[in-house]
Amino acid sequence: MTAEMLKPRFTGARVTRIEDARLLRGQARYLDDIAAPGMLEMAFVRSNRAAARILSIDTSAALRVPGVKAVWTFADIPITLVNSAYPVQQPVLARDEVRHVGELVVAVIAEDRYTAEDAAELVQVKYDPLPPVLDTRAAMTDEPRRVHADRPNRFYHKVQETDGFQQAFAGAPRKLKLTFTTHRQTGVPLETRGCAAMPDPASGRLTVYATHQSPHNFRAQLARVLGLPENLVRVVVPEVGGGFGIKAMFYPEYVVVAEAARRLGRPVKWVSDRTECLLTDAHARDAVHEVEVAFTEDGRIVALRDHVLGDTGAYPFLGFAGAVGEAGWATDMLTGPYKIPYVSITIDCVFSNKAPTGPYRGVGGPIGAQVHEGVVDAIARELQMDPADVRRVNFIGPDDFPYETPTGNVYDPGSYRESLERALALVDYERLRRQQAEWRKQGRYVGIGLCSFVEPSAFAESEAGSIPYEAASVRIEPNGTVTASFGLGPTGQGHETTMAQLIADQLGVDVKDVVVLHGDTDSAPFGGGTGGSRSGTIGGGAAVRAGQELRTKLVKLAAHLLEASEEDIELTEGKAQVAGVPARGLSIRELARIAYTDVGRLPEGMTPGLEVLVRYRPPMAATYSNGIHLAVVEVDVKTGFVRVLDYVVVNDCGKLINPMIVEGQIHGGVAQGIGSALLEELRYDGNGQLVTTSLMDYLLPSSTDVPRMRIEHLETPSAAEGGFKGMGEGSLIGAPGAIANAVSDALAPFGVFVTDLPIRPEQIVRWVRQGA
Repeated sequence: MTAEMLKPRFTGARVTRIEDARLLRGQARYLDDIAAPGMLEMAFVRSNRAAARILSIDTSAALRVPGVKAVWTFADIPITLVNSAYPVQQPVLARDEVRHVGELVVAVIAEDRYTAEDAAELVQVKYDPLPPVLDTRAAMTDEPRRVHADRPNRFYHKVQETDGFQQAFAGAPRKLKLTFTTHRQTGVPLETRGCAAMPDPASGRLTVYATHQSPHNFRAQLARVLGLPENLVRVVVPEVGGGFGIKAMFYPEYVVVAEAARRLGRPVKWVSDRTECLLTDAHARDAVHEVEVAFTEDGRIVALRDHVLGDTGAYPFLGFAGAVGEAGWATDMLTGPYKIPYVSITIDCVFSNKAPTGPYRGVGGPIGAQVHEGVVDAIARELQMDPADVRRVNFIGPDDFPYETPTGNVYDPGSYRESLERALALVDYERLRRQQAEWRKQGRYVGIGLCSFVEPSAFAESEAGSIPYEAASVRIEPNGTVTASFGLGPTGQGHETTMAQLIADQLGVDVKDVVVLHGDTDSAPFGGGTGGSRSGTIGGGAAVRAGQELRTKLVKLAAHLLEASEEDIELTEGKAQVAGVPARGLSIRELARIAYTDVGRLPEGMTPGLEVLVRYRPPMAATYSNGIHLAVVEVDVKTGFVRVLDYVVVNDCGKLINPMIVEGQIHGGVAQGIGSALLEELRYDGNGQLVTTSLMDYLLPSSTDVPRMRIEHLETPSAAEGGFKGMGEGSLIGAPGAIANAVSDALAPFGVFVTDLPIRPEQIVRWVRQGA
């Protein structure tokens, strides 16, 4: 078939999201919509101490409340979660000791949530307080105590250094020291976490509904913890209102809900409230990077040293220790898009009496970008060079690919220099710099911030699990419509649309005739779920390959029936026809009818039906998208408030499946990046109490905080099927660093250089006073 015959109709087009119709009409079913006859609901008594021994628990008053069916402590459900890499036992309900505010202590199961909440307030827990471990540096020396008595607080230590680093660093003419700090944040999805479990006495199976990003991984973890064979556990993920990584984790609440349903023989549901989410959803970003950089007089970076201190909280999540993931991914990407030949990296991660940390969109990427982009801007200021020029000096060039970084990543081709030049052109950079100088004379402090990033995507291992492939099952039904099923776990990214686009192009049908299913382990093929920007690259590759296999079968059948060569058959607009002779053709519907019900007409050796199952593994361990964010901000030096005046993104994620969906991902990521840079911080007081337990305290960006942004796409294809690269996390990787560098640039007359995120107004006022 000619290239013209295979020209895509939907792939690359701005197809309106198929799933939006039900979402906008309120017809979607979320976890809290799940209901069943006799369903019980659950509430928890959570620790109000950061560190304490449990002296006694009195549940008698709660048990007397009408409608209460059970009140459980660890004695009733003695199950612990263990991360095999860091063997610390986490009881699903606290045993003997609590280690962070919000830890589960008692579960109350009642006829409805209101009764369960009322009864939970009657539970009496007596504590013997212990001094909490809250400071990362003190925790390194087990001060004031050990979080887990049987092991040191520092549970992870890694050193990595390039051969020749010491000589290169010592021999460089210029050096700088910087300390970058990123405080705790969390994902704050619109829909809170939840879980519902329903036993089936007839089959002995347990159906569990969960707000989770990886249905099969969730099933494996739950079955293992409960001691059940996986075929007796069905996991269904309904509509999920945002995940951002925090819903890829396995939480103790899920175990308690599932075990309650098994023991009580009735459906049980729990849905968290916003305070519970802020207390216990995976926290993230809690890290300090102590950096030293050596460079030459023309701004070329010779060597980079980074010592990372990471706080993982009281427990490592099952399958993912947050601080290790954050620090590991941040330092893996420490050199970003730059040719930095020598690095020295030390990572230390500790336990503390805070909530556990886990993945949040981008994982260590935003921190890594904040570090390497902050370093570049610091060098520019030190040498009195333009920040764009320092980037030009250090960029990996187009002739350098494939490029192996000193941390061991192998980058496939990207557009680093081209992205920068396009972003500068979009804002007319030279004119903007002249305008900036005029504004300063008027007492207006406007700054321009750049952040060039590289986003690793489609990793074999991510927060969603360690499955290096994805599966797609595609079936043409007897009426000619198409049903596809994936092991992905979408949380709002538009998979039903993008996967349908890819399949429709392969089969020559309308995208509206393709139904994409996901989220049910009974019907979806085994897959790795959603995380690490893997869905478009690996899931999309599976969709294309499955479509190709089914296309081959369709073409063979059509050629046989039309008495034509297979090379002359084209599939287009719901029809298989002889190229150039549209009158000689059969509809896909007619071909499907024959394949299922008139099998005597099939070619010799062809099996009845039209269905394939494909597992696709990309040819490389990862692919790397890239881009640049440019922010223009104005800082009110009297109030400390920052306003974003202009925002430009140049993004390269390989071949685009749906530009509109890509831009939606960018818009959302930039919004989250503004929150990360200027607003969001989970703060603990000196007693280990979280003081940001509502959205009045934990500030999120509003629509007025997010500017209209200009987006331009570049396309450097990957070696993966379709040439796709992941992009779901790049926008949040690039935005915080761009905002931080813009504020630094605005406040340069006061000698201010931003290294702490988020940037609070009171900090700005203090910095300006000190600088003035």
